[in-house]
Amino acid sequence: MKESAITLRRKWVAARITACAQALAEERGIDGFTMDDVAECAGVSRRTLFNYVPGKLDAILGVPPDPDPALFSEFLAGGPTGRLGDDVRAIVGALLESKDSEPGDVERVRRLIASDVRLHKAMHERFGKVTTFFAEAILTREGPDADPLRGRAVATVTLALFDLALHNFVADPKTSLVDHYMRAFDSAATLFD
Repeated sequence: MKESAITLRRKWVAARITACAQALAEERGIDGFTMDDVAECAGVSRRTLFNYVPGKLDAILGVPPDPDPALFSEFLAGGPTGRLGDDVRAIVGALLESKDSEPGDVERVRRLIASDVRLHKAMHERFGKVTTFFAEAILTREGPDADPLRGRAVATVTLALFDLALHNFVADPKTSLVDHYMRAFDSAATLFD
């Protein structure tokens, strides 16, 4: 499905805000710049800036991608294949394909997170929210008799594989992030055969 000009513009502005916030954080430290500095660097108004991010940490970490609504609805309904593992692999792969990731950007975020406990905590909270969201989606998909522990385990393992893929992407930028994720997922899947 082709993205609208508005969607593409929103992605571009969000990416610009994040790039500016990260550059300022690397140059001056988190406490060395203001949200006004980010807005000026990104070429947006303060009001526009806050329509994209609620604060400095979110500006640095970036706007998380949203899953494709049609694919997510299909996942909740038990698709696309009817096998949970294959469908998790497909939805995460599609999500990663929708985000333009550069190894240098990933490495910079990792450095920033390692350099400041506030960013580390904020990223940990994000991962917790994503894990909860994904676990709830799995439980919705699996129905009223679904095991909450299974949903949480699948979501947690999926995020761990994503983190491994990010690490490998920085080390081997010739291979795409989505391909690194697929390799990590497939390797993990063999553990349970």
